[in-house]
Amino acid sequence: MKSSASSNTSYTWTSQKSPIICKCGYECPMWTSQKPHSKGKRFFCCPFYKVREKYCGFFTWYDDVDRVSKTDEMTYKIAVLEAKISELQALKKMEVGELEFKLKVKDAEISHLKWFKFGFIVILCALIMRFCL
Repeated sequence: MKSSASSNTSYTWTSQKSPIICKCGYECPMWTSQKPHSKGKRFFCCPFYKVREKYCGFFTWYDDVDRVSKTDEMTYKIAVLEAKISELQALKKMEVGELEFKLKVKDAEISHLKWFKFGFIVILCALIMRFCL
């Protein structure tokens, strides 16, 4: 719904993801400036801005709200990415731990096989000496 509030401004009620609330606690309509220096620029202000005794003085340009929304969105995305980084670091640490454990197991197997090989050689030498003498 669009209506002319005066010769300098017009307003449009829009559905925002989260409504803009003024200092009075009321949802602010979106207005479009008709003043020459800011013609077409959208803004939010207290719905009572025409009533001096009720007007709380709240005013913000739509671009500023959009910028804050984008900042909030980017902050959220950064937090999600930081959580993903932490998750991947924990996963990497766990995988490194598993690989270190597997390496120790393989080292133990190699050591065991070396002793087995040494024992086999000793027994083989003993048998050769017994049959040769």
